Amino acid sequence: MKKITVLLLVVLLFTVSGVTAENMGGKGQFMKYMAHVNPVPNYVAFIRKNSQQLKISDAQMAQVMEWNKQNRSKMHEMVISVIEGEKKLAQASLDGVSADEINSMAEAVQKTRLQIVAGKTRCRDRMMEILDDAQWSQLTTMVAAK
Repeated sequence: MKKITVLLLVVLLFTVSGVTAENMGGKGQFMKYMAHVNPVPNYVAFIRKNSQQLKISDAQMAQVMEWNKQNRSKMHEMVISVIEGEKKLAQASLDGVSADEINSMAEAVQKTRLQIVAGKTRCRDRMMEILDDAQWSQLTTMVAAK
């Protein structure tokens, strides 16, 4: 019963929000979807935006950007997968698809969300290696204040 209640709340939320992959326009909009899909902070974005305040060296920024280059497209694909999966879930509910099939669809979306959390946690760990302790402390203070 708990799974069905959670599922119905998820479907209702996304039906009301009307979030679709087709209307993902621009970087700012993508970041909104990223926050929607996963609340774990995007450390690379904060570092890039606040590099001067954090006193990020050129060598550090090169490492941050290399991480970003290696991981951005995979993360982007997973975010789009969640958004599309949510859209399909909402439509399946409207179409009267069986509860078992909807639950299976919801589990697939949740699995991708967990992969995003794991990836963003690996990112956090890498950023902790790149930044010194003072920079990391300053960054986490900035992220928490956001």
